[in-house]
Order: sequence, then C-alpha cells, then structure tokens
Amino acid sequence: MIAGWKASLAGADLADWVTVAAYLGTAALSAGAARQAFLRRRPRERLFWLLVTGLLCFLGVNELLDLQTLLTDIGRANARAYGWYGNHRQVQYYFVLILSLIAVAAGMLMLRLTRRTPGSIRLALAGLVFIGLFVLLRAASFHHLDDLLGSGFKSFPLGSFQEVFGIALVALAAALYRRRRSPGPYRRAARR
Repeated sequence: MIAGWKASLAGADLADWVTVAAYLGTAALSAGAARQAFLRRRPRERLFWLLVTGLLCFLGVNELLDLQTLLTDIGRANARAYGWYGNHRQVQYYFVLILSLIAVAAGMLMLRLTRRTPGSIRLALAGLVFIGLFVLLRAASFHHLDDLLGSGFKSFPLGSFQEVFGIALVALAAALYRRRRSPGPYRRAARR
C-alpha cells in the first residue's frame, strides 16, 4: 500500500533544509515565549506557545518525511482496493472542503478564545492559519496547484516562499511576545 512513498530526507534540497531550519528555529522561539508566559504566570498563554512549539516541531519533521504524500498514497491505494478510485476527484473535493470548514471553524474559535490575549498571539495564529492553508493545499495534491507551487526558482520554489512566510509570522510573534513588558505587579516586583 505504501510502496510508492519514501521519506524525502535523502532527496532533500535547499528549500527543504531552509524550511526545516525555519520550523525548528521558530519552535525554539515559541518555547522561549512559553517560558516567558510561565514566568508571567499566564498558564493559557503558556499552553498556547507550548502547542505552537509542538506543532512546529511536527511540521519540521514532516517536511523531511513527507507524511502528506504517504497519506495520499494510502488514500489512493484504498480507493483502488475498494473500487471507488473513479470517483476520487469528488472524494478529494469533499475532503478538502471538510478540512477547510474545520480550519475556518477552528480559526474562528481560536480568535474568540484569544480576544483578550496580546496581539503577538493573534499574529502567531495568523501565521499558523497561513501555514495550515498552505499545507492543506499541498496535501490536496491538485496537479495544477502543484505546478503553481513548484514554479519559481528551481532551488527555492514559490510554495517554499509561502510556507516560510507563514513560519516567519509565527517567529515574529514569538519574538514580540518575549520582548513584551509584563503589566501590573509582576513588572513592579521585577524592578525591586
């Protein structure tokens, strides 16, 4: 079933390694933001940054393991085995539609839950949504979209620029969060 899939570690190019470094560097910044949230006694913000750290580490590893291709290959093999491969475009369409609706609902819920949090957390969410949409589109594996994302420079295609842009938004947000002064008693206690 997974004979066609292979981890892309051996065939990783410049764009892959830059993207992995960006994910892992941003995960380190997010871990630092989680530490700041702990020091500021902000458990919800700490949980947010810890989740971001874990997600970024997973996405960095995924960049080299190419797990979305494995998922696509498993789906294709099941479609052939159970006789619905002729309708795979329709199933693919509904899959992307459902995932998009879930992503929008999750984004709206996250915005609502973070309405009283610092702007840096909302910026991080925007970056994560950007990354999520990119990953979703890449996982959908529509051939004309693959051609567009693969265009640009040979060693660093357009899709890689888009992914790194989303990562950069999260990195900026984590850096801003770490630099933000704490309000109230914590800041006064720190001056003494």
